[in-house]
Amino acid sequence: MTRSLNDIRHPLHRLSLLSDPQEIEKLGLAFYLVRRQKEADRYYRAKEFVLSSEVSDWFKRQLIKEVQALQIEEEGVRRFVVGDYHLEANKLHRLAKLTLNEKLPLPYERKNLLLRALADPDELLDTRKTEFQVVQVDLESSRLYFFYYRKPKQSASKKRWALGRSGELDFSEDELIELGGKIEFVLSDHELYIANLTSFENVFNYRDHIVQAREHNLSTILKMPFFADTPQADRERFKRDCESFFPTRRLAQMGEPQLEALEHHFKERCSDLRMIRNGIPGNAEREREYRRIYAPLWELYAFLDLEREQVKYPEGSHPTVLLRFFADKIVRSFLTGDFGLADAVENPEDADHVE
Repeated sequence: MTRSLNDIRHPLHRLSLLSDPQEIEKLGLAFYLVRRQKEADRYYRAKEFVLSSEVSDWFKRQLIKEVQALQIEEEGVRRFVVGDYHLEANKLHRLAKLTLNEKLPLPYERKNLLLRALADPDELLDTRKTEFQVVQVDLESSRLYFFYYRKPKQSASKKRWALGRSGELDFSEDELIELGGKIEFVLSDHELYIANLTSFENVFNYRDHIVQAREHNLSTILKMPFFADTPQADRERFKRDCESFFPTRRLAQMGEPQLEALEHHFKERCSDLRMIRNGIPGNAEREREYRRIYAPLWELYAFLDLEREQVKYPEGSHPTVLLRFFADKIVRSFLTGDFGLADAVENPEDADHVE
């Protein structure tokens, strides 16, 4: 069973509490620069650097500070705020948790390839072409990997780097390597804790996984009965429009339970929409209030043939409205009874929680 990140026994939590110089000194630390090379035989290549005792001591202390920076502090107590990894939103001041196992074959494979590269460093790797740093930390029997983005320092035509030695300046022929910075994400066993989604998706080339999930879900939806009589041209246009960037993420985020619920409940929702449309009051003032309450639903009528219980996708349409419906983004307030969008109002199921 995976320990909660705020469990005092979790290695990342234990690391955040270290303050004793002797305990800090006992930390094992290894430093790597890594390059991702998508088209090569080795997906990742890593080069290990030996750190002087002074650099190693500084790095350990700085690392602890950066781990603490991933926490929030309330009433003198520091804690991690963690939510599940989500393709559509990057929330500030929280970590996104992603479990890497065989259920996510592509990122699971990337994790294994990355660890393999760290275990077998390549001394011939050109550090000027590396994209991120990995710091391996051994804390008693646990091992953590910290990932940092790096932007290699490159000489410009009008500037050169010079080092001062004994009052004399001389050009630096070696590359300057910037150490540390903000932690982008942390790997602990099979759990990833992500502070920067963009960096994580770049390092793991997670775009491939997102596209695969989109293709699977889109193919599943197009085979559902409510698309059976939709004209082929409309189906192809809908598919093409769904392959743009943001709809890609919304489609990829849908899981099997959502897809099953969509197919199972589609006819019931069509029946509800017929009742709502037929229930428009005759009084103008009451009609305005009625339309306000059901505001997010009115756009759906342009995309649904309610009598035949089929999807339609007129030329010039955009898939946003349909995808909100498919992805269960139209929600009803328990307090007011009004309908709203989960994009605009945070869904209680997606609220921050403390692990």
